[in-house]
Amino acid sequence: MSEPASLRPSGRLDLAACLAACGLLLLQQAWAWEAAGRWPLSGDSSLYAFQALHWWGEPDPLFLAHWPDKPPVYIWLQSLALYLGRNALWAAKSLNLAAAVLTGLVLMLWCVRLRGWPSAALAAGVWSLNPLVLAWAPSGLTDPLMVLWGTAALWLAWEGRWFGAGLLLALALFTRQAGLAYLAILPGVVHVRARPDTPVGWKSLLLGFAAVAVPVQLWDLARWHAAPSFWTLGFEHYAPLGIVPLRDWWSRLAEWVPLAVELTGHWSGAVSTAVLLIWGVVEYRSHEDRRRRWLGFWLLAVACGWLAIHVMLSFSIWLRYLLPLVPLLCLVLPCLLPRLVKPVSFRGLLLLLAASGVLFGEALYVPRAQHQYLPTGPRTRELAGLPDAVQRLQAAAPPESVLLEREFSWHYLYLLHGDTVLNRHGFADADHLVDLLHELPPGTPVFWMRARRDEPETGRLLTKLAQAGVQAAVCIEIEKIVLQELSTDPGRRCDLFSARP
Repeated sequence: MSEPASLRPSGRLDLAACLAACGLLLLQQAWAWEAAGRWPLSGDSSLYAFQALHWWGEPDPLFLAHWPDKPPVYIWLQSLALYLGRNALWAAKSLNLAAAVLTGLVLMLWCVRLRGWPSAALAAGVWSLNPLVLAWAPSGLTDPLMVLWGTAALWLAWEGRWFGAGLLLALALFTRQAGLAYLAILPGVVHVRARPDTPVGWKSLLLGFAAVAVPVQLWDLARWHAAPSFWTLGFEHYAPLGIVPLRDWWSRLAEWVPLAVELTGHWSGAVSTAVLLIWGVVEYRSHEDRRRRWLGFWLLAVACGWLAIHVMLSFSIWLRYLLPLVPLLCLVLPCLLPRLVKPVSFRGLLLLLAASGVLFGEALYVPRAQHQYLPTGPRTRELAGLPDAVQRLQAAAPPESVLLEREFSWHYLYLLHGDTVLNRHGFADADHLVDLLHELPPGTPVFWMRARRDEPETGRLLTKLAQAGVQAAVCIEIEKIVLQELSTDPGRRCDLFSARP
């Protein structure tokens, strides 16, 4: 069996591949930061960011009476990022932006060791142009960080760095419960890499895992007198999980497969990927490194198993649940690609065309990912303008003003954290809102912030309010957000802002 390749580029081809891989990762970061500045946090992301803000300077800094449904690793790290970034919106997203580029570096270094710099350039391209990565890197969700820890744990196990592998494996598990998958993947990776002269350091692996797992579990035990375990809450919020009846498997598969195609963007990328994988699986003449090929087979089986589990269990059909498959795809392709006997040949041309097809298919969907148009993907573009609208309202609202809650409750938790000017009140329907307005002291300024995506429902609500004598005057419109002032005075006009943008 061949020795692992050196990380140092040797020759012009290696140098060009190294520069291409690094350039692609930098390009991905540029796209991700641009999207991060364009879109606000989604609903779940806003909740996590609020919890991270709550961790600093509050009466309950250890969340002993708080109810997070995720392990606390992500919240604690995000709280540090927010503290260093002065609670800015970009700071809430910086954790996943860093996770995206670090995962790309891990994949690149692993592929260099497996097969050299050209394969690393291919893996970096697949990762950097991937629509799922570009869509969720500028988010505040836990998935990108979990993928980083899990991928890095598998890499360190392959390299024989057992303590670090155990440490990162625990971080993946305690960032998101789905990190349990990496516990199942790692034994296969260890078995594939096993050699008589390099025994597996199970003791170091377990020590590394315990270094994270024991403190987090002790923290969870200390909360049980006031709050349920995050394991319990996570299970409840996942539906709860259960086996879907056999008769529904086919219909769920029909919904998951189109989402799986999004892993490669355009259908042409999916076809090119399938060609490369089938070619690699049936290729038997390349036996120079059996371990590499068996690693590819194992990761391909894991990817198929991941999709099968989501079909058979009652997971919600969400595209972001497939994000952990992207690093597996980046590794499977270099592991199974056929060996080129001659650099210039018909066989080599076909291989180059298929690999280019994978990258081209992903590149076609870069704009779609940037503008949040992926199916069941992040819908933050529909919230564009919300942070600016809240900030302007905070600056201009009179004391004791009321801000109505109907669709932005978690966003308000984050955006209005520590605010003393606006009193937030929730309402369920028009009747509830009318009763609320009559209960408030006369002359109280009442504002309602809504998204344009809900225009049909909003129209029906405004009609019912008008029938009850409540008028709505538009104060400001910023991108997808409308701010209105509600009053029972028919002649009332919103004069909160002297001029509209």
